[in-house]
Amino acid sequence: MKAVAIHGFNATVEEIAEESGVSPRTIFRHYKTHTALIAATLDDMFEEGTRPIEGLPRPTDDLDGWLEKLAVGAHTRNVEIYGEAIWDLRGPETKLPRELVEIIDARLRYRRRAMEHFTTVAWHAAGGNGETPDWLTSAFTVQLSPFTAEVLMVDRDKSPEEVGELVADILRVLLRYAVERAAVGKRRSR
Repeated sequence: MKAVAIHGFNATVEEIAEESGVSPRTIFRHYKTHTALIAATLDDMFEEGTRPIEGLPRPTDDLDGWLEKLAVGAHTRNVEIYGEAIWDLRGPETKLPRELVEIIDARLRYRRRAMEHFTTVAWHAAGGNGETPDWLTSAFTVQLSPFTAEVLMVDRDKSPEEVGELVADILRVLLRYAVERAAVGKRRSR
């Protein structure tokens, strides 16, 4: 995982073997092709990325603390786990072997469910009623995206922790706005 995070999908068997402390020959005993090796590594990366973030307070007890811990944890973890490989996970125009596309598609489905869950939890903890606004889910998705961390680290020289703190602030503002907007809409409909 470390070699793929450093070099992306182009990590060579030699680089992976060196990072793993084994010979390339040993690697090929376990994986018939470079693609199979990268697919197994991606699978491990995604599994690592789905571990719960330790120490999250209950959002109903401390929504601000929950948002902060979620955003900092997500961005720190994304950078540590995916690193340069994040750029290899980009959109549908990417020409990748079927094995990799299937794993990436599974991650995308999981990520969509996770973003819907996080947004719904935050929406209700902030006092929102009924369905979570779709635009708010989109905003959470963008703000918690590993691409957000990568871009802000490069373009704005931010650390993953600073990105997480900024994202938590943005999500707080968006949540307040969403709840206020829903309340105004409810009053108008009466």
